[in-house]
Amino acid sequence: MPRRIDQHTPFRGSARIRLFLFPALLFFCALSPAAEKTYQPTQAQRRLAEQQRLQNQRIAEIRRQNAERNAAKAAAAQAAEKQVKAAAAAAPKLRYTWINSQRYVLIRDIARFYKLSMIRTKTGAVLRGYRKIDLFYNKRAASIDGIAICFTFAPLLRGANGYLHEKDLLLVLDPVLRGNGLPKYPVRTIMIDPGHGGTDKGAPGRSGLLEKNLNLSMALKLRTALRKLGFQVIMTRAADLTLSLQARADLCEKFRPDLFISIHCNAAAQKTINGIETFAMTPAGCPSSSDSKPSNARGSGNAFDKNNYRLAYEIQKCLLRNTKAEDRGVKHARFFVLRNASCPAVLIETGFISNQREGALLNRADYQTKVVNAIVRGILNYRALCR
Repeated sequence: MPRRIDQHTPFRGSARIRLFLFPALLFFCALSPAAEKTYQPTQAQRRLAEQQRLQNQRIAEIRRQNAERNAAKAAAAQAAEKQVKAAAAAAPKLRYTWINSQRYVLIRDIARFYKLSMIRTKTGAVLRGYRKIDLFYNKRAASIDGIAICFTFAPLLRGANGYLHEKDLLLVLDPVLRGNGLPKYPVRTIMIDPGHGGTDKGAPGRSGLLEKNLNLSMALKLRTALRKLGFQVIMTRAADLTLSLQARADLCEKFRPDLFISIHCNAAAQKTINGIETFAMTPAGCPSSSDSKPSNARGSGNAFDKNNYRLAYEIQKCLLRNTKAEDRGVKHARFFVLRNASCPAVLIETGFISNQREGALLNRADYQTKVVNAIVRGILNYRALCR
């Protein structure tokens, strides 16, 4: 029978139990909440973490701003594309036809394109509105705002419709009617070319008057006037020197001016002829104003066809206003200095030295000043269009 153990009997294994419970108690005490140690980052770690947080915030803000800008750009591009398409759809069509293997544009469409009304006449048409263009069928002579011009090809009438050669639309009408369509070339340096000189006396006038001397006198006055306005001016010759046409073209190529202005006086066997005319380089594939046969000859000056013509038109307009001289028009020619120019260039025939009255005027200082001031004003008008 097992031995009964009551509460008064001491338990013999109590020592072992006490030895087991003591380390266990220590273990549980160590796990108790009162004994836990919470991790705390150092001050340096907290500073780095804050810097990282701010950097991430900045990156997120930059990304947000970039996304907004890209979205705005995309919206603007879409709007611009819509406007271009709408303008293209609304713009009048320029219809054309082929005549003698040349492309001609319907004059009625040209008028509509420039927002002008077209009035038919017995001999041609008048395009009228903010500008006025008079043109005549089978004649190259025309006018823009009263300034005489010479088309490269004569407008033609086919049936009930009038047509203008596309070269005259692109390189004569458009440069004058649309200043914002001109290529933008700065105008800071101007080369002045007094025609002839030295052994090349140019055209003779009455009482020993020589073209080379008049050209130089006006060119020097022009240099002074342009320098006062802040332009840099280079002369092909500043004295009575012999200078070949090639040497003049070489100077233009060397100094690369922004404009080239050649000054001349005109002459004719018929002594009654008078007036001022200004020349631009003839476009490739067109006849010059004094010729009727087209030529495909092309020079470096053709790179500036539109600018050449607008510069010539502005100078001719101002010359007529200042001098009240006979208007012989804005014309085209393949003069050597125009053909080989490395910038927009014109050649000005300031009057006829062979005409007694006009020759005497050209020899007067006050009249030369009028001519010079007109050229300056024409250059300023042109420069304002090219900024």
